Amino acid sequence: MNSKAFDGLAWGLFIVLLGVGWFVEGETGIETSPYISLGVGLILIGLNGARVINKTRLSKFSLFIGLVALAMGITGIMGYKLELFPTIIILIGLFMIGEAVTKLSKQ
Repeated sequence: MNSKAFDGLAWGLFIVLLGVGWFVEGETGIETSPYISLGVGLILIGLNGARVINKTRLSKFSLFIGLVALAMGITGIMGYKLELFPTIIILIGLFMIGEAVTKLSKQ
């Protein structure tokens, strides 16, 4: 399976997730945004996992967005409000540490 097929599958899952989330919220009044965030995070992290398994280049950007969405979804479901900007700053720092550790281990 090539990268474009993975992208198409991820987009399809994302659109279905949005539609179902909006439908459920409209019909029941239950706030679905934390569940949609969780789903988006899982889709994007899964997309990059599939890319790695199939030896295709992973997207650090979509992985980053997936981790932010996952964190926002999990905390939202738990009833906490996670601030977006500090979360992004923390994840940028973790990505920088990960890159540095990877480079150091290759030496």
